[in-house]
Amino acid sequence: MYQKVKNDNILTVDNVKSVLLNVFPDANIWDILGIHSKYDNDRKVGASFYKMTGLGPLPQALYNGESFKLEELNMKELEMAILRRMMDATVYLQRDVFMGRLNDRTNAVDFLMDKNNVVPRINPLILHAKWQYLNLISTSVTADVEDFSTFFFLDSQDKSAVIAKNMYYLTQEDDDVISSVTLWIIADFDKPSGRKLLFNALKHMKTSVHSRLGVIYNPTSKINEENTAISRGILAAFLTQKNSFLKNFLRKLAKEETATAIYSGEKIHTFLTEGMDKNAFQKKYNTIGVNIFRTHQLFCQDVLKIRPGEIGIVSNGKFLGPLDENFYTEDFYFLEKITFTNLVEKIKGVVENMKISSKNMSDLIMKADALISSLPKRESRYDITFLRENHR
Repeated sequence: MYQKVKNDNILTVDNVKSVLLNVFPDANIWDILGIHSKYDNDRKVGASFYKMTGLGPLPQALYNGESFKLEELNMKELEMAILRRMMDATVYLQRDVFMGRLNDRTNAVDFLMDKNNVVPRINPLILHAKWQYLNLISTSVTADVEDFSTFFFLDSQDKSAVIAKNMYYLTQEDDDVISSVTLWIIADFDKPSGRKLLFNALKHMKTSVHSRLGVIYNPTSKINEENTAISRGILAAFLTQKNSFLKNFLRKLAKEETATAIYSGEKIHTFLTEGMDKNAFQKKYNTIGVNIFRTHQLFCQDVLKIRPGEIGIVSNGKFLGPLDENFYTEDFYFLEKITFTNLVEKIKGVVENMKISSKNMSDLIMKADALISSLPKRESRYDITFLRENHR
């Protein structure tokens, strides 16, 4: 096909048609190139895969899943770039062979894909983020999260501490479990963008073994009971339901058809699932009020510096936002990997020996990680004792 292109012009659809008709004169060209062609599925799947990976502008080239830099993608640099990656990979593969982790019976592709640094999606926003660290260590100030007038006069640290103290979580189990990664999703859940963020976070929680999930409400418009119907449902469920039933109900509330029905007049209790404490939910939903949403909105404006309705994520006290693009389930997985560092593992190892509840352990990991990560990194110093040299 490229031989048909003259004078370095762009390969066109007409060039492709010409070659196909010449090689396969009896073929129906639209059975091959048409939008209903069975071959069109591969084109769509390829585009979907590329979008999901978050690799950035085309062209892209990968070596064992590692992308090349743009300046390497030319005839002069590409060969040397490939050789460098081959040499780097060989060192690690030789070590794996020597240690017995890689042998003739091992599927090499599966072996490479099982590495800890392999992720389904690369999000430059996470990789190159300038994190804002929240100080979640409480001072002597105590305030009720629903007491908006008192909360208004607190400083940023105390506001953050009050939000952390009064946060409710979706965890992996109803029993006591220590969560090394604490995720807060921030959005207006009465808007489609907020519900989509919640839905993707819930999908991540189905497979996550390290995370717990809390929500911060950041309403777009003036707060009243009419425009917080979904948010009040989410909060009431967190306050009254066990994890096993909470997950399914939140997943229902995150669907657009549910929101459409509720805003069309259908009662929220019709969407309660089997096993939920329906009386407790109904009572809480009808009496919950909207003060907590005002408090959360003020926290978003004063501490996180985002406008009403904007979206963000907090991971172990590190804030990422505002987010102007979709945050996919794979992004939550990537963020969890970035957060679950050696530091977090060491903190967890210390905390596990304390005689406190699992929730307090998880809170302590979150607060300690946020505080230590905010400190400037310094090189370790070592005392070196030189042996005296004897010359004969």
